[in-house]
Amino acid sequence: MFSAPLATWSDELRTRLHQHDWASSVLGAPDTWPPAIRTVVRLMLDARHPMFVFWGPELGLLYNQPYVEFLQDKHPAALGRPFRAVWPELWPQLEPLIRRALAGESVYIEDMPLVMFRNGRHEQTWFTFSYSPIHADDGSIAGLYGMGTDTTRRVTTERRLAFQVAMADQLRGLSDAREVMRRAGQLLGEELGVGRVLFSEIADDGLRGFFHSNYIAAPMTELIGPFSTTEFGKNVYDHLLSGKTSVHADIPAELGQAEPDTVASFLAVNTRAEISVPVLRSGYLSSILVVNHHQPRAWTPYEVELVEDVAERVWNAVERARAEASLREANARLATLLDERTAERDRLWDMAQEMLAVASTEGYFLSCNPAITQAMGWTEHELRTTPFIEFAHPEQREELLAVLSQLGAGRTITRYEIRTRHRNGSYRWLSWTVVPQGGLLFMAGRDVTEEKQGQEALRQAEEALRQAQKMEAIGQLTGGLAHDFNNMLAGVVGNLELGRFHFNAGRVAQLPRYLDGAQQAAQRAATLTHRLLAFARRQTLEPRPTDVNDLVASMAELVTRTVGPGISVDFSLESRWRLTHCDPHQLENAILNLAINARDAMPRGGRLRICTADLQPDNRVKASGLVSNGHVRISVVDDGAGMDQQTAARAFEPFFTTKPIGQGTGLGLSMVFGFVKQSNGHVSIASNPGEGTAVHIDLERFTGELPEPRVKLEVPEQDAMQRELTIMLVDDEASLREVLAEVLREAGHTIFEAGDASTALAKLRHIDRVDLLVSDIGLPGGMNGRQLAEAALADDPETTVLLITGYAESAPAQEVLEGMHLMIKPFALMDFMAKVREITRP
Repeated sequence: MFSAPLATWSDELRTRLHQHDWASSVLGAPDTWPPAIRTVVRLMLDARHPMFVFWGPELGLLYNQPYVEFLQDKHPAALGRPFRAVWPELWPQLEPLIRRALAGESVYIEDMPLVMFRNGRHEQTWFTFSYSPIHADDGSIAGLYGMGTDTTRRVTTERRLAFQVAMADQLRGLSDAREVMRRAGQLLGEELGVGRVLFSEIADDGLRGFFHSNYIAAPMTELIGPFSTTEFGKNVYDHLLSGKTSVHADIPAELGQAEPDTVASFLAVNTRAEISVPVLRSGYLSSILVVNHHQPRAWTPYEVELVEDVAERVWNAVERARAEASLREANARLATLLDERTAERDRLWDMAQEMLAVASTEGYFLSCNPAITQAMGWTEHELRTTPFIEFAHPEQREELLAVLSQLGAGRTITRYEIRTRHRNGSYRWLSWTVVPQGGLLFMAGRDVTEEKQGQEALRQAEEALRQAQKMEAIGQLTGGLAHDFNNMLAGVVGNLELGRFHFNAGRVAQLPRYLDGAQQAAQRAATLTHRLLAFARRQTLEPRPTDVNDLVASMAELVTRTVGPGISVDFSLESRWRLTHCDPHQLENAILNLAINARDAMPRGGRLRICTADLQPDNRVKASGLVSNGHVRISVVDDGAGMDQQTAARAFEPFFTTKPIGQGTGLGLSMVFGFVKQSNGHVSIASNPGEGTAVHIDLERFTGELPEPRVKLEVPEQDAMQRELTIMLVDDEASLREVLAEVLREAGHTIFEAGDASTALAKLRHIDRVDLLVSDIGLPGGMNGRQLAEAALADDPETTVLLITGYAESAPAQEVLEGMHLMIKPFALMDFMAKVREITRP
């Protein structure tokens, strides 16, 4: 067994040393080891540098913790085993060096290449190491100890740098892009020892490509010419499109089952291992450097990194060579045009459909072909004596100055589009490619105005389509509205006609029934109007801080009675925030509507759950610019029939219903939707056929101060004594004004009437005192009811104000100032009189 001083470096290794079965190893028990060996082992185990010791007839191996990094998965099986058995793949290279050390020579080797087998694969590595003999007390050699350093990263870096220098020397000065690819491919192929290296160029459509010149080594053959990108296989090509390198060590083994067609495509060109490196330009695949080998091959990180480095560098050189070649051609052509206007040059220059020009970096044309004068309408002299900036659209002038700055710095500009002023005052879209060279700008362009106009025409057509779709939606809405209103009006008109018929016949006993029928139909019409306003987010709301837990709890009896005994109702009120800012009456209506929908979805009974919960803030910025404080969620969940996704997507549309004809208007959910949106909330549906439906209402959490609770006033009975009032009644609807005036006069009040604000103000100036002003908000003549109320209060602050409204585009609730009262049309006359008594009570 090891003593403690023998193993102090690593707890893990010390444990293994103590537990190892040394007696059965080739080294034997530690107490039988030579003293010199024990001394060296003790020093080795405390060392921070990779060290190893082996001795005995079979050279049994012992090592310290840093050496484990070299062994990797060979540890801990390597402890006490013969060196040759641990590193069989290295033994042919290392045996001569070991024999020299056993003969008494100290051996030192730098950057020795070694192919190590570990972690299930062969790895090309480089090591600097030494072997030194361990001398016993009698001078004999008891064993060897060594130290090692993994220099793979440094060696590969130096190799890559050396390769880059060699490649730069080979490519320097080359102006032929094909020669650049040929030489680079040969250098890379010889460095890697592979069967084929080639560059492929991808067309703009991404579906086709072209293989350029190859480097090949037997038994592989050249691949030159056009190809389809599908030959790479979908997964491989998608990988390349995303800018990632494709590496396969054994294509049949790695892709055989998933992509047999791709494997067949590779095998057809004798390829079993590949590295493909994409080169992207402006986010699009421009080129692929392909390395093929005819046998399976485990690619090393050095090889993959080298191929990636070469791909980018060489394609840059290819593009530079092409640009320089293009530039030389343009320079030669334009220099000839500038030096001598030969007849041939004049014909080519004049006949060119493309706009060609030479300009200065200061932004002046030096020479223009006729295509430019035709496109812009200006003469060549005018173009040469006027700076570019004068022709540019005012909105693009600063942008053009930035482009000229880039050109002055030597940067090529391609397909730059600018609006250019025509002689007739209009603007034309011109697209330019500009190459700076020798202090000049060589320009080629074309007029793309028609293309832009086509794009604008397409945009307008799309807008027209959207408008047509809006009109179709409006048609559906108005059709549903007309249908329902006709039904309700038929009930009103029919009952009134029957009532008149019986009245004329002297049968007055039936009159209450017909009047009740007309009133009920009118009330349904009013309900329909409220729901439409709710959907349109135009209903008048009276929002205030509302405790959703208390509100839902107070509805328990109503909901239970409404859904019936066949449905069990559970309430789960788990919201801790509880408060939101909304109209509590509308929230009650929304919950009740949802409960009724749930009941209808469970004709055979079921379970209904109404829950409250808190939703944490999501840090999204609201339209007001503030960040949400979180939401309180009210959920109505049933286990009824449910609905598919198409039906759920339309559930909030007005007049859309899945109920049979006559059993629903299709406005219940649309009312819920409009109310929630008008309250700055969110509403959503989660449903699947046969799995029930959950509707979630999310209202913003209220964190402000609670208002003082209002004391509810007891409204006196209709026949109770009340003081006589002087009342100004203002409404532009004469029939309603007459009815209200009559019922107020019947109650003993003095009534003054007006159809607009100006008439009302004129009458108010001749009345000593008005106890109550009753006014519609929406009045003709430029002054609304709120403004009239402000004027009346300015003259007499003691006047009580009651505003009435049916609908106002500018949010009626916002028209009501503090101290004013509000009623929503239509209302019952009894409710109106009760409201008057309540607000005028002494």
